[in-house]
Amino acid sequence: MAVDNPILQGSAVGQNVVQRKSWLGRNWKWLLGGTFLTLVAFGAGIFALIMSWMRGSDVAQEAVTRAQSNPAMTQRLGARIDEGWLMSGSINVGTGGSGDAEVVVPVSGPRGNANIYVIAHKIAGTWNYNQILAVVESSGERIDLLRGPQPVVSQGPAAATQAAQNSTVAYVPPIPQPSVAAPAASPAGGSDTIQSQDTNVQGVVGELIQCRRAAGVLSVKIRFHNTTGAGMGFYALPPLAGYERYYLAAANKKYFILKDTDGTYLAQGFSWDCGQSGVCEKLGAGQSITWWAKFPAPSADVTKLDLFTPVTPPFEDVPIADN
Repeated sequence: MAVDNPILQGSAVGQNVVQRKSWLGRNWKWLLGGTFLTLVAFGAGIFALIMSWMRGSDVAQEAVTRAQSNPAMTQRLGARIDEGWLMSGSINVGTGGSGDAEVVVPVSGPRGNANIYVIAHKIAGTWNYNQILAVVESSGERIDLLRGPQPVVSQGPAAATQAAQNSTVAYVPPIPQPSVAAPAASPAGGSDTIQSQDTNVQGVVGELIQCRRAAGVLSVKIRFHNTTGAGMGFYALPPLAGYERYYLAAANKKYFILKDTDGTYLAQGFSWDCGQSGVCEKLGAGQSITWWAKFPAPSADVTKLDLFTPVTPPFEDVPIADN
């Protein structure tokens, strides 16, 4: 008996059925490229927001304002000094109003560019500046902006007197301030040594040589002496440390280093002489450097005090000399 095999209408014999790709399969390259561009744009936006926040911070604005008002800076860069865009560093502020900042602020003018290196600490909502140092790119010249406006060229005693009259006056009574002495040979344990302590650097001794009270101000000097036969760099104040690490204790009170009206500590200034920002000097074999600072004086009935530093054990029961 014959069996009929009906032919299915519309069928294709011997042909493979081609499946159509999904949308993702057809457009994955475009999707990948779009995702990449979106991430780049997002990252650039976040970066721009961070730069904008840092440029508008009190720390950056203080650096730019000081640069714009400093005669040496306007002479090197030109009368118009503007803040650059690409800052670096960090600004950290806690919920209690305290924090720290270490940033590099680029500035430029018609005659050139400079970077301003700022180190500051915030205490109780107020920024205290340890360093605002400008470095001119073309010459490498360093300009200390914490010193306030200074004449670019000194022209003898008359010019120095006039500059002193025009400079910012500290809120303490005017006192002749010692200059920062260059390292010079000095025997350890000299006749002027009140008390001596080893420092945190082997071979360097700290000798307290002055603790004098006059006109409501107490002047302190410490001679740091290299007792070794080799040269070295010595930090009287280590990098990233603040001058609040130096203080006096007397009659159950603490006394910190005084500042002038610009917020500058009345103490030896910061430098980059040892490769990092700090209070540092390069001492040759047998050489010494004298560190100095001005503190508010304890009352006249206080005759002894303790001096705390970040590089030595405390100097204890130090007698106060009165002028």
